[in-house]
Amino acid sequence: MNKYVTFNEALKLIQQTKINELGIEKIFINQSVGRILYNDIRAKDNMPKFDTSNMDGYAFCYDDLEILKNSGLTIDSINKAGNEFKCEVKKGFCIKTFTGSKMPENADSLVIVEQVKVVDNKIFLKQNENVEKAKWIRKKGENYKKNDILLHKGTHISPFDIGILAQNNNVFVEVYRQPKVAILTSGDEILEIGEIPNNDNYIYSSNNHILNAIVSSLGCIGSIYPILKDSNTTIKNALKDALKQNDVVITTGGMSKGDFDFTKNIIGEFGSSIFESVQIKPGKVISYINCNADKHIIALPGNPISCVVSFLLFGRLIIAKMLGVTPTIPIHKAKLINDIKDIDTSRMEFALADLYLRDGKYEVELKPNRQSYMINNINGAMILIDKKPIKKDNLVDIILLDELIKLKGL
Repeated sequence: MNKYVTFNEALKLIQQTKINELGIEKIFINQSVGRILYNDIRAKDNMPKFDTSNMDGYAFCYDDLEILKNSGLTIDSINKAGNEFKCEVKKGFCIKTFTGSKMPENADSLVIVEQVKVVDNKIFLKQNENVEKAKWIRKKGENYKKNDILLHKGTHISPFDIGILAQNNNVFVEVYRQPKVAILTSGDEILEIGEIPNNDNYIYSSNNHILNAIVSSLGCIGSIYPILKDSNTTIKNALKDALKQNDVVITTGGMSKGDFDFTKNIIGEFGSSIFESVQIKPGKVISYINCNADKHIIALPGNPISCVVSFLLFGRLIIAKMLGVTPTIPIHKAKLINDIKDIDTSRMEFALADLYLRDGKYEVELKPNRQSYMINNINGAMILIDKKPIKKDNLVDIILLDELIKLKGL
């Protein structure tokens, strides 16, 4: 059992823990945005398949350049995109060719329409115009060649990837099954949004809704369960039910040492404890329970900042392994605008900061108040503070929050 581990130890434990990948399903590409690709997609053909025109113009042989400049090239025929017949340029002739058209068999150059004048079915190069050999021609296989990998296994399919799949004539695509994720929140003081309070001693639940949004962005199917009262039996029964119906159960709250923090003592009954808390701020009391490699409990703190930060750092990685993805936690450099003085010397801090982009470089300003209940602080970036103060104008390591709500692979 690993009770209180460092940040890097927690990452290593997740990496080493057996987490079974989910099954696959075959779906239409138009249903695949946000899903995780199961296998590599390889090019079925060269792109372009053959030399094609990049502009509207006239295809000719570069050896006839002097004729084009002086006596003119005779327009032999018109070659539109999609022509089925083969055409060939004869000496002293040209073929009018349009964007996307297959280049005539022996034509090695193209003069665009803006560069010529047409007189009596002949084209003449305008004064002060220059023609470069093959300049306006897309060469066969220039974009990619047959059998090139277009999309890698583990790709989090984007709207732009749909264009690649369609161009490659992939009607269907194999993707990982979406993880089913249950989100359980406990606390007698917690009300669901829209609920009418009986007294003033309450707060509306936000953790479950933000977690549901995050897991959805990671390609999961989230389910928000009814708010649980602080009862050992209630929480245990809810966990049993959620584990039967879902691949992952996320709990929020009940993880400290209070008299009514029941979740912390219950979750260990359902599987192997990988770690029980992590030496980070915020999010120290995150726990991970592995239930025979197929089911997982990610127990998060109740304060919103702690809940979100700890899930993005660790819960995201657990879900990624289920989907065959090894995501990175991208680290960037940024200039620090203000001093960082008030630090915790016992654990690494992921401090929320406002993010600016100035002259192409990141700058960050530490939030003036870093209390973990302040949900409106969740934006921009996190500064990595490794147990010591940092002076302003120094470069610091940061993590962009927007990059953590994706499963970007290696």
